[in-house]
Amino acid sequence: MLKSVLVVIAVSIAAGATIRAWAFAAFAFLLVTALGIVILLKGSSWTEAVVSSLEVLVLMEICYLAGLFTFSLWGHIQKRRKKNAIVDRSPATGKGPHG
Repeated sequence: MLKSVLVVIAVSIAAGATIRAWAFAAFAFLLVTALGIVILLKGSSWTEAVVSSLEVLVLMEICYLAGLFTFSLWGHIQKRRKKNAIVDRSPATGKGPHG
């Protein structure tokens, strides 16, 4: 179960950086449904399967949001670095330096 949770966390964080929220919601719903079915087939009760599935769903959503926030912040920082690295134009002529 620990390996499954680690995979879910990694996939959710990566999804936060690459796919839209509606696509992730569809993916998460299908994954959690499949997980619930597997838990039921292993002989657990319906209540245990639902609770376990909801726990995984909450974990996926938290990791998705963390990935989305992290990669958005990283992109913003990279954009500011790139903007600050551009040579400033000369205030007198409005043209860049010649060289």
